[in-house]
Amino acid sequence: MTRRNLRLLHTSDVHIDGYGVGVKDAEHGDTCVCPLLGLEQVANDHDVDGVLVVGDLFDHARVDEAAVSAVYEVLDRLPGEVVVMVGNHDVHDDRSIYHRFGQAVTDTDVLLIDEHEGSDHRLLGGALHVWGKAMDEHSSDYVPLAGVSARPDDNPWFIAMGHGHFIDDDEASHRSSLITPAHIEATGADYVALGHWHVTTDVSQGPVSAWYCGAPSGRPGGSALIVDFDVEKGVSTTTVEVPLDPQGCAGS
Repeated sequence: MTRRNLRLLHTSDVHIDGYGVGVKDAEHGDTCVCPLLGLEQVANDHDVDGVLVVGDLFDHARVDEAAVSAVYEVLDRLPGEVVVMVGNHDVHDDRSIYHRFGQAVTDTDVLLIDEHEGSDHRLLGGALHVWGKAMDEHSSDYVPLAGVSARPDDNPWFIAMGHGHFIDDDEASHRSSLITPAHIEATGADYVALGHWHVTTDVSQGPVSAWYCGAPSGRPGGSALIVDFDVEKGVSTTTVEVPLDPQGCAGS
């Protein structure tokens, strides 16, 4: 068995360069990274082994190269291993910031999930196996958890990542990037890390723990999740507040 006790920080919907990201009336850099600095503090305070950013790191694709570099500079210094996937605000299509400014990512140790068909990644010395796929279009054709790989035979902790809208009935079936209870349960994962909803929400199904982590952006009191993987007790989550420095991020 390769698994061991692990602690991860699960965040999403950071919306860098979006409206109201930082502290009002504070001093900010050309690109406000206030929520990232708050996440950095949480990650260090809780001594995490890694960080999952489950979509919408950026608010739109109009950010420039300097902004991407500034964001990934912060991500690169977070503790442990850092995994980023795109969401509906920063889709990985032909106009993606990651096509234009990919060097800003490859210059770091941050893992960007950029395969549209999905990809598997073994992290933390083999103790963690992560699956995710890049969104190329926020539409009804995109199913975030379709095609999840089978659980590895050597039994590491297995996480599936998905950015989309959860439904438990047919009323919202017209929505894009849908996630259903069946999709979650079919992953067979120890944990499904979700993004898109800005409110912390438990959508676990049967033995599969699945959560939206909330969002750190836009206001004081934003949130993220600490996820503990314990070989004896299983998976547990704790909601944590993401602090925003009232002085802003101008000096970061």
